Amino acid sequence: MRLYIKGDYTKKIPFGYRELAWKMWFKERNGQEISFSHVGDDEMLQDDFYFGVELRKWVSVDERWGKASFIIPSNPWLSLQYEDIELEFEHAFISDDREKGEFLRIASTHVDILTVDKRALYVMAIEVASAIDGQISEDDKQSWLSVEEFKEYHKDVLSLTYDEAVDISLEELKTMVPVRDPLWEEEERLREEYIKIHGERVYDDEEED
Repeated sequence: MRLYIKGDYTKKIPFGYRELAWKMWFKERNGQEISFSHVGDDEMLQDDFYFGVELRKWVSVDERWGKASFIIPSNPWLSLQYEDIELEFEHAFISDDREKGEFLRIASTHVDILTVDKRALYVMAIEVASAIDGQISEDDKQSWLSVEEFKEYHKDVLSLTYDEAVDISLEELKTMVPVRDPLWEEEERLREEYIKIHGERVYDDEEED
């Protein structure tokens, strides 16, 4: 699943990665703090628009995940239990950050994702787009919605609480088959081609420091 954002990239995101994760899922539930894995820190989110995050669907945090019937593919790391939601400039990975591209992209591991993660992805898009006076596209940049239009269009999902979203997700797990988004394989292929043409990135002393 992918969304694109365009806006004023001179503006700085005013919140940190923990606050963003809390908004995407929750801060504390029944006395237990959220547990999530992530790539990136406050500086990378605020200055570089880069952040990857994944809710840890652990029984210790939410007992209902113990009842989850995750379909396990040949590679267990590609089950719906592991859903990375990643924000970055669209050309950043391909070029090893030597080129950015015109748009930000938020993408998930899988093509179809659980409602608990879809809600989180939508919240990330809204928070980032709002911070940079941006617009959001969900049809590969063919059309753009204002933040308010996006909220209205997805109000059924956005109005859910975390607990409601998990209940729906547990039902979805009975039939939803994990399919890795072909975007990631294509990104890896394009990165290899880019490096063949431009060579490996060379870091100067200042970057290494």
